[in-house]
Amino acid sequence: MKRLSFLLVAAALAAPAMSQEWISLQDGKSLSGWKTAERPEAWVVEDGAFVSRGDRSHLFYTGKVSKHDFRNFELSLEVQTTPGANSGVYVHTKWQGPGWPVAGYELQVINSNPPPENHGGYIEYKMTGSVYAVRNAWVAPAKDNEWFNYRIRVVGKTIQTFVNDQLVCEYAEPANAFRPDDKKGRLLGSGTFALQAHDPGSVVKYRNIKVKLLPADAALPAGLEPVADAELDRLITQASNDNIPLIDLGLAAPASGSEEFWRQARRYGVLPVAPKDVTTIASGVAVLVDRDRGPDVELLKSLKSKGYRVAFSSGGATSFDEAQLKRRLQAIKDAGLGWKDFWVPGRP
Repeated sequence: MKRLSFLLVAAALAAPAMSQEWISLQDGKSLSGWKTAERPEAWVVEDGAFVSRGDRSHLFYTGKVSKHDFRNFELSLEVQTTPGANSGVYVHTKWQGPGWPVAGYELQVINSNPPPENHGGYIEYKMTGSVYAVRNAWVAPAKDNEWFNYRIRVVGKTIQTFVNDQLVCEYAEPANAFRPDDKKGRLLGSGTFALQAHDPGSVVKYRNIKVKLLPADAALPAGLEPVADAELDRLITQASNDNIPLIDLGLAAPASGSEEFWRQARRYGVLPVAPKDVTTIASGVAVLVDRDRGPDVELLKSLKSKGYRVAFSSGGATSFDEAQLKRRLQAIKDAGLGWKDFWVPGRP
């Protein structure tokens, strides 16, 4: 009888680790289960929500659920941003001292840019839902001052982000993934969660934070595979890290098979903009059609030197061409183009 009682107690304690039910990570009253490594004053609890308000600080989950070490899971949060606010949610990260988290991935939280003059003219093109600096979304999927649901699903070597149940970004990490020197630890394995306080002008609220623990054999997302060409993957990742908006003004989803088309768009981190949707192009912009041949590097350098911004077009294509994308990204690199050298639809 004693052994049976012991087994029942052990099973009860283990149940949360195997459960596929949502488990709350907040008590709604305090920061219990969470801990900051620097500037704890940047985090407060207001009306049941964690509120970031201050200089850089990261709030790490250090609670009892899964011994704060998660592998396969879905994380759900309700988030509200204020205009120009910047933040992020880290997964598979590790507790550390001061600084930006070294381990794991940041899933971006920003729905609008502050006035450029406040940040040296910088404009962020890695908006909410971005797998930060790896696969970006340049269009914000939510609005400031409104609560939205942010769901992050990690299974094996894959990440998916959803905003209000709409899939925004997804990424399959390849073996020996390229990472810039300052992001070598951006890899999947296991770890805890962290929330980011970015700067004093960024006020962001998080509430109803909960996790669903998924089994080791959880199904991988259908059709989500790494980019097989290692050099292409490196070029995509480097451009994403450099805040270059990967936009194609001449790609349109086909009449049939659009699901696969959009899956490829997310896989390469490229946002297609159908020609019919480009009604106005700002002055001082050169649109380069590179469907049949790679961009001329010397032309790109000349346009940059003359102050032109560029945009690329696949000339009405309805499918992705890896070789074309690779030529384009290589030319961008060889010409030394940066994020300021690109035109983004809807921007001056």
